[in-house]
Amino acid sequence: RATATLARAPSTRARARRRVATHAASGAFDVYVFDLDGVLYDGANGYLAHVRERQRVYLMETHGMTREEAHETRERAFAKASQCYKGFVDMGLIHARQMSQEEFTAYCRNGVELFLRADEALERCVRDMGGERGNVTKKIVMTNTSETEGVKALAALGLNGGCFDKVYGGLFMAPYCKPQREAYERVLADVGAVDVTRAVMFEDSLKNLKTAKALGMRTVFVKTLGEREPSEQERAEFCDAVVDSMNADQLRAQMPELFM
Repeated sequence: RATATLARAPSTRARARRRVATHAASGAFDVYVFDLDGVLYDGANGYLAHVRERQRVYLMETHGMTREEAHETRERAFAKASQCYKGFVDMGLIHARQMSQEEFTAYCRNGVELFLRADEALERCVRDMGGERGNVTKKIVMTNTSETEGVKALAALGLNGGCFDKVYGGLFMAPYCKPQREAYERVLADVGAVDVTRAVMFEDSLKNLKTAKALGMRTVFVKTLGEREPSEQERAEFCDAVVDSMNADQLRAQMPELFM
């Protein structure tokens, strides 16, 4: 009588070991998502202060506001929408048909070359992420400013030579922006992040990291001098690492898997 021999199925424990080994061999992350302002350069270097002043000047020149009124309005717009252009549009201070986001951000961010300089250590740090898999991982910038201004900033930082696969800005994410969940979902879908647990985000904004963590991403909080840092409870809940800057030694010490 003919008989059939069935191979014994591997045990649950063996399958788990195999998954862990495969995961380690393939690296920890497929997608690296970097904020721009305050992450890829020091947010206290004067550039953001320059941008905010230009936003206030726009209100003073266009709407005749006093400096105090412009300051208060700008703060309210950003708090409401997490992006000044979107906030100004929502408040009726800009009509999109008269001034596009591209035009507004170009006006506010004029002079980037006066504040940002090439950073070789940062370039090495970004390129080394992913280790030998660096050429197959995706490294992107996700910023609420326009794509054009994001690219200009990367050029000033010396990071435009293939460090990043793509810049996702306010135009791509519109009508959403960080920290809205829809903005992240749109970007992650476009970049092909099938498993969001294999994506990591670098941010200087805790509210933006909270969305990333809620989606299942790993998170790195980058400090900015003068800005609020996460509390101990917030660190435990929302941050896988907290660093003073995009310093390779600090990152390796806290999350060595970034460079696997």
